[in-house]
Amino acid sequence: MLGGRAVQDVWSLPGFFHGTTLRIYDPGQDAWHIRWNDPVKQYYTHQIGRAEGRDIVQHGKLEDGTAIRWRFTKITPDSFHWIGDQSHDGGTSWRVQADFRAKRIKI
Repeated sequence: MLGGRAVQDVWSLPGFFHGTTLRIYDPGQDAWHIRWNDPVKQYYTHQIGRAEGRDIVQHGKLEDGTAIRWRFTKITPDSFHWIGDQSHDGGTSWRVQADFRAKRIKI
């Protein structure tokens, strides 16, 4: 989307969350600006994402200053493993908040 400069996805996990992510590439930082929007829970984040080896890792902070890290691992054309972590000590230690394994389905 946006001339190949952005990627948007939609997540729907009934009973847990519904939302959309917009990722816009910034060549000056060699990074992605990421906005997650969940209009049902009114939960919004801004993160910066980069490749770390074969993984994609996004870092940001919640409104209360809690550090968040979203890791996309085991990425293939049809699947990935997503782990959402939080840190209350500035990134010294992390606690897993969410752990999903996603697989593309063909409709």
